[in-house]
Amino acid sequence: MRKKVATTVGAAALAFAGVMGSAGQSVAASNGQQIHFHDTSTVVYSIRIEGYNQNGASVSGCFVTPSRDTWISGWWWKGEVRVTFYRNNSCSFATYYDDAIVWVPTEQSGDWTSVYS
Repeated sequence: MRKKVATTVGAAALAFAGVMGSAGQSVAASNGQQIHFHDTSTVVYSIRIEGYNQNGASVSGCFVTPSRDTWISGWWWKGEVRVTFYRNNSCSFATYYDDAIVWVPTEQSGDWTSVYS
């Protein structure tokens, strides 16, 4: 009986932890946004995004943009963000195309802020 109770309590704790662990992403739109990139130039194959994440930490990442519309999910940004556009898929400075400074709101109705080349 003791083993059965311990197993039940352990399973309940894991289920609770799973729910709490997933809750962070569902409320992240109240403290940052994900980036939707739209390549209006049709020559951009990667972008570097630099700025602050939902925790206020300075972060940077290089993302391949294989189509006109790329959604950079799993990375949350807020405030002033620099997006640099490259003509290859490795964010190589030798293939620099252009850059933009965008303002990513802390809160809005959706989870995405669009950036255009």
